[in-house]
Amino acid sequence: MNIINSVSIDKSADYQNKIQASFVENISSIKEKESKDSGSLGDQAVTVEISALGAEELDKVRQSWNNHPVSVLYRTDIPVSKNDEGVYRIGKVDFSEEEFETARNLVTGMTSQLKQGTLSYNDHTKMALAENLVDKCAADYFSEDQRQVIVKAMKDYNNRLVDRNNELLSKSNYVQNDDESARTYWGARQVIPEAAKNEMERLFGRRPSGASALTSVATNQELIDSLQKKVREVDITDQSGMNDFKAFYQKLMKPAYDAIYPDKMRSDSGVSIDRDMNDIAKMVDFAKQWLR
Repeated sequence: MNIINSVSIDKSADYQNKIQASFVENISSIKEKESKDSGSLGDQAVTVEISALGAEELDKVRQSWNNHPVSVLYRTDIPVSKNDEGVYRIGKVDFSEEEFETARNLVTGMTSQLKQGTLSYNDHTKMALAENLVDKCAADYFSEDQRQVIVKAMKDYNNRLVDRNNELLSKSNYVQNDDESARTYWGARQVIPEAAKNEMERLFGRRPSGASALTSVATNQELIDSLQKKVREVDITDQSGMNDFKAFYQKLMKPAYDAIYPDKMRSDSGVSIDRDMNDIAKMVDFAKQWLR
């Protein structure tokens, strides 16, 4: 049974009203012209005008009828129904039932590997990689129109992650980092609630002396842009491409990680980089299951 929301019904009704108004306007115009030109085609001309206009307007109605937003490809909680033609219309593009399920599995498989909340440099890198890999995988399974809808869904999901990150950072429990050496890369600190201090004291026998703690939130937009640009340019599904990106990532991220570790703990930067690359490799392994 088709589920038709009120927005679709209202929109379709509006189009029908426009059709009727357009018919009246065109008929009046043609009849007025006929009275001035006795050599016109008369009723035949009226019929042609109405038919052409009706087809164009009705096609708009058809395209909008039961059309779902691209978010249904990553939001499994949204009800999705077939239209009267027996297909799923997503972003004004038709998908068969098998194509819809395949597209949703691809997108949700990628989104499940991305973090919601505040975003680190690795999170931003993985988001750009997800778009690139989804695009690459979709090209092997779907038409060009369908591929564009799928990629748009992945980008839409990433935009929501960025909006959520910015929303969290705007709250009062985040303050500017006052450590000049770390602030270049990690510009936000999180206020430690009293309850959390009490819990730390109970567990570790020591109470935090400061009012805030350093976070892994990425705040250097230039560094974010550089990482995302590189991961989009390199074919990371190829081993040489992976090696190229890893060298680039190490070069940019070692100074960033060094900035948050004391001198005696600088070796932890390498551990952090290896952890990030393992996360990236998992996304690539997922994509390779789709690549023909």
